Amino acid sequence: MGSLLTAAPSHAQSKSEIVIGVQCDRTGPTQIVGTVLCPAFHDYIALVNSRGGVDGHPIKAIEIDHEYKVPPAVESYERHKKEGAVTMAVYGTPQIYALTAKLTEDRIPGTSPGFGSAAAADGARYPFIFPIAATYWSQGAAAVDFVKKQLGGNLKGKKIAYIFYDNPAGREPIEVIEDLATKEGFQLKTFAVPPPGVEMGAQALDIAQRFRADFVIAHLFGGAPSVSIKEFKRVGYPLRKVVSFVWGAAEANIDGAGGFAVAEGYYAMQFAGVGTDYPVLN
Repeated sequence: MGSLLTAAPSHAQSKSEIVIGVQCDRTGPTQIVGTVLCPAFHDYIALVNSRGGVDGHPIKAIEIDHEYKVPPAVESYERHKKEGAVTMAVYGTPQIYALTAKLTEDRIPGTSPGFGSAAAADGARYPFIFPIAATYWSQGAAAVDFVKKQLGGNLKGKKIAYIFYDNPAGREPIEVIEDLATKEGFQLKTFAVPPPGVEMGAQALDIAQRFRADFVIAHLFGGAPSVSIKEFKRVGYPLRKVVSFVWGAAEANIDGAGGFAVAEGYYAMQFAGVGTDYPVLN
């Protein structure tokens, strides 16, 4: 996507539009992400257009809110295709699973930054799916590496809990973490949280008092990360022993839990830059 959106600063826009199909969730269970991510998408396109577009071509982004549901996502794909979209900003792992065959058949590139099928990183097998950012396999491996360092460099005999949003996104990294459990010698136990992830008191209690995890890897999103922070606090499990995947790292997740004072100690990974010292912001 970066190469697609490289601005042409030297001449005015006078060429045909480049149409991008943008899927979003502004009203469904992951709206905490969508209500920030999707306006930012449009802001960046407006910036590129203000600088001459892409080689003189203005970008037109057509957004459809699919509420994190697969059937509306498939419908939105067909609508975007009819509108002449040359690439699709797909939103959601279940959605990218459902659309992979269509994107490949129609030879339309689709992006899935930091979600979707990790196997799509193999461009020979998936030439029209572009993960762009760290996949769930990469995030899972990074989480285990972080836990290993936090626990002194040796995971043999340790207990690690994996609590996840029970859908294709949440299940995506399980095999990788299981392989690492075998390699590193730790005991892994998984804890599924049914969508939309607003109730997980039983899971938190099981992790803290029955399984007695040495560390927790969390892969939750939407409103679920906030709930997990509050529930772990409620059962007395230290947040300094919790590390979240990227989609539990937003300020909205912390605010939903009660603020930074409540969430003190909570770890979360991030694949985007932090701060304001970037040329695009200046």
